Amino acid sequence: MRNLFSALLIVALLIPLPALAQEQTSAEEEWDPNAVVITKRYPGPALWRVKRGDSEVYILGGLPVMVRRYDWDRTRMGKILDRANVLLTGPEAKAGPIAFTRWQFAKGNGPFKSLYDVLPGKTGGKFWRIAEKNGLDPKDYKDYSPVYAVMKLREDVYEKHGLSTNDPEKMLIFMARDRKTPMRPVAKYSASSLIGKLGDMSKEARNACVASTLNEIDFATSHAKKAMTAWANADLLTARANSPSSATLACLEGASSTRAMLDRATDDTVSAIDAALAKPGKSVIAVPLSVLLRPDGALERLKAKGDDISEPEM
Repeated sequence: MRNLFSALLIVALLIPLPALAQEQTSAEEEWDPNAVVITKRYPGPALWRVKRGDSEVYILGGLPVMVRRYDWDRTRMGKILDRANVLLTGPEAKAGPIAFTRWQFAKGNGPFKSLYDVLPGKTGGKFWRIAEKNGLDPKDYKDYSPVYAVMKLREDVYEKHGLSTNDPEKMLIFMARDRKTPMRPVAKYSASSLIGKLGDMSKEARNACVASTLNEIDFATSHAKKAMTAWANADLLTARANSPSSATLACLEGASSTRAMLDRATDDTVSAIDAALAKPGKSVIAVPLSVLLRPDGALERLKAKGDDISEPEM
């Protein structure tokens, strides 16, 4: 439950715009791999270096859905972590008892109604088919409310396929622990407001949320390995074409504070990097590529500060 809840919050905060990769209309505007120039040949994924005086911050960009325990070349990253002052991790989700109660309460569908009674027939049928297709029992979700059910289905399907929504950061955390590299989150957020928005959705918004998340699940399970292979070799064009955008934010898109949350996430990322650059030595951070490369994203804001930024070295 904690993993589902944290993933929901972090993905909603950090992965902008709801367009799905198989319906690319505005998706290429989210983060543009064409803007990246590969300058040298190194093994492993794309890696940016921001330098200010005697300080360096290495940025590893991540995809919204990645293959867990994929054997990407970690040699270079390991050498950097060996000498790093700190590994900066993503925002930490904090949920108080009121928030948790709200989320639990949102699970029900009302007296004598199941999930499949309240979903539109086409959406309910797709939910059932995706569960069965992935070896899950559709009846296990019948007592959950639509939004909770589809988030739980997403987590269960990704678990069965060995997919992760918190890599490559999770791998970096394991590597940092082995090396006893200090770690700290870039920020701490409260989940109460997000859960409130999910509970207060209109019927139309709720159904759209479920439909878009089902599309995300279907696309991710079919394309994640290809996206991951491309990511591991700094092929951002192929990675982008085979990577879904998170549907979670589509569920919150009607909320007036959604854009403010995304801006805050970018601000906090830039602030954490800025603080790391104020101290001599090396630091490491994993940032979703959508936050790093979107218009007015973290990379643009760092460039505006005048720091020396090296493009990814492949």
